[in-house]
Amino acid sequence: MTLVKILLAGFILLSSPVWAASAPSTFRQANELLNGWNLSKAESLIDSLSKDHSGSAELALLKSRLDFFKGDYESAWKYIEPIKTNDPSIESLRHLIGQTKQATGSFVSKESEHFIFRFENGSDEILIHHAKEALEKSYEVLGKILNFYPDQKIIVEFYPSREPFSKVSPLTLKDIMTSGTVALCKYNRLMAISPGSLLRGYNWLDTLSHEYVHYLLTQKSGNKVPLWLHEGLAKFLETRWRGAKEPLTPLMETVLAKGLKEDYLIGLDQMMPSLAKLKTAEDVQLAYAEVASMVEYMVEQKGETVISSLVEDLRDDISITKTLQKRFGQSLKDFQDSWKKYALKREFKIIPGITALRFNFKKDRNQSKEDKKQEYAEIQSKQARDLTFLGDVLKSRSFLKAAILEYEKAIEKTKSLSPVLHNKLAQTFMLKKDYEKAEPLLKENLKYYPTFHTTLVNLGELHFQKDAKEKSRVYFEKAFKINPFNPFVHSRLISVYKTLGLDKEKELQVQLFRYLE
Repeated sequence: MTLVKILLAGFILLSSPVWAASAPSTFRQANELLNGWNLSKAESLIDSLSKDHSGSAELALLKSRLDFFKGDYESAWKYIEPIKTNDPSIESLRHLIGQTKQATGSFVSKESEHFIFRFENGSDEILIHHAKEALEKSYEVLGKILNFYPDQKIIVEFYPSREPFSKVSPLTLKDIMTSGTVALCKYNRLMAISPGSLLRGYNWLDTLSHEYVHYLLTQKSGNKVPLWLHEGLAKFLETRWRGAKEPLTPLMETVLAKGLKEDYLIGLDQMMPSLAKLKTAEDVQLAYAEVASMVEYMVEQKGETVISSLVEDLRDDISITKTLQKRFGQSLKDFQDSWKKYALKREFKIIPGITALRFNFKKDRNQSKEDKKQEYAEIQSKQARDLTFLGDVLKSRSFLKAAILEYEKAIEKTKSLSPVLHNKLAQTFMLKKDYEKAEPLLKENLKYYPTFHTTLVNLGELHFQKDAKEKSRVYFEKAFKINPFNPFVHSRLISVYKTLGLDKEKELQVQLFRYLE
């Protein structure tokens, strides 16, 4: 053996030392344990190696990687910083550890029974209450489905914006903007961009549960689940923590229906090395729809217990082809062919005009209102944008009837189902107290974009103005869980809880509101 393979998939260690001929298998074993995030066994093995190989660069590299996965970035840096090498893989790891150490330098921690939450001291502390709730429920619900419960606390890191997130992950800023990827399960932890850095937040609680599925799959299988199945299971299971079974969103159903109709599908090999690397947001949604539907097909055939069985087969070094043969009597190709027939029979619906929404990031975290340029950019037709601008001017001058006419013209001129336009029109109806026109408009839009924050806020406000406080509560609570950084939602919830006599809920909301001060 001339080289010892260690560190991050495909990373090459230094030239092997004099003892490599007698002990390389032990180092490879420690590396494989780290690859599967089996840190307790890896640590025991590394400790045993320390007796005979103290001071070696190879051992220092192992210790650095172990501490990095444990979330101790200072110690990881201490071990890797002195190593002198021109090896690009080790330099890449050194860079990653250094960037992570710098990005998390001001982080503070809070813990729940099974999770450690790290975040920048300040307003992001508002996330922790609901993050604990979502992930502790995920721990129980997903643990039962996958028949696996981690024996160590899981680190969850919230990054204040996309810039530091891109520096500590394999994703570029372009990847984040193109794919809409705002969270990852990587390096034995969950990492997410704070919804506080987006103007409307995002569906971050389901996203955390999605990444936790990835964590469980990696831990249970020893990192042997193929990417397509990883993503399919995560998407299929991400809403189970709240008791919902929603594997396909309206957009995912639409892109899958179109893909099947036009025979344009993302091949399983095209999904490598990450769905976030696909060229368009629509392709990302199509890939998710395909693999989530494949898992749904599996479960419909064999029941939910097949999920755990598949992962156990893969853990035991049975290939995906062999486990599909074992569990379904089909090769991988035959499985894909039969899934396609199943999907065609499902007759998924194409919703005309529905489109992938881009995330609207703030220019800085102190930005409180939506930038008009950003808002107009979400309207695809130039003519519709011009009409919308005119409608905004008229509304600002209280010419509400005229504003409504311009918004309605704008809607006619755009081919997409624009939640921005529909909300502008609904808000104008609400200013006229014409709730009978505003409510169906908002509810229809919510069917297509169920996590669009503005729609949820407007429905909450509509019912608040109608003095239907219980209905108002439902929508404002949903809006809060998408974007907990909206002060208006806090104030409305405090008022609603007070009216309904919900003292505990009111006190919690007051406490959470203080994090924004």
